[in-house]
Amino acid sequence: MARKSKNTNSTINPDLTLASLCEAYLASLAERGQSEGTIFSYRMELKTAQAELGAETKVSELTYEQVAAFNVCKRVMKLKSGKPKAEPSFLKTRRTLRLALAFGEQSGLIAKSPVDARKDALPGGEASATNTTTSEPAKSKKGKRRGALVLEVSQDVAEHAADVAEALVAATSPESAA
Repeated sequence: MARKSKNTNSTINPDLTLASLCEAYLASLAERGQSEGTIFSYRMELKTAQAELGAETKVSELTYEQVAAFNVCKRVMKLKSGKPKAEPSFLKTRRTLRLALAFGEQSGLIAKSPVDARKDALPGGEASATNTTTSEPAKSKKGKRRGALVLEVSQDVAEHAADVAEALVAATSPESAA
C-alpha cells in the first residue's frame, strides 16, 4: 500500500497546538467511521499525551527528544498504583500519539512529525516496536509487529482537518477572547 502524498495546500499552521491536532485527528477518525469506543479510547490516550507534553504546546516546537521522554514517562509506563503497565497498554499510548502526529504531517497541518511514522521514539535516539526499557529477553519474531500502519488521508479529510484545526486555534487564541 503506497503512502499518499502530503497535502500540498498551505494549511501548515505553526501555531497549531497539540490539543488542536488531537481534536482534528479524532474528528478524522469519526469521519472515517471509527466506533465511538475507539474514538473514546484514543481520546483518553491523547489526553495522557497532552497532560505530559502540554495541551498548549505548539506541535511545530515538539521535538523527537520530548516524544521519546514521553514514551518512557511514568504516565505511560505505570498504572496509578505504581505497578508497571502491560506492554500492549503502553504501546497503545505511544502508537496513538505517533498516529496523531503522522496524521498532522500527512494532512498538511504540520510540516513534519517529530517521530518516525513507523516506530516509537525512545531516549537515546533508538526506535523500537517492543519494550526496550526492561532487561527482559526479546520476544520471538511471531510476537513482533510485522509492518507499519500507514495512514492515508484523502484531500477532503485533509481540508476538513485543516478547517477544524483553524477553528480550534481561532477559538483558543488570545485575540478571540478580546
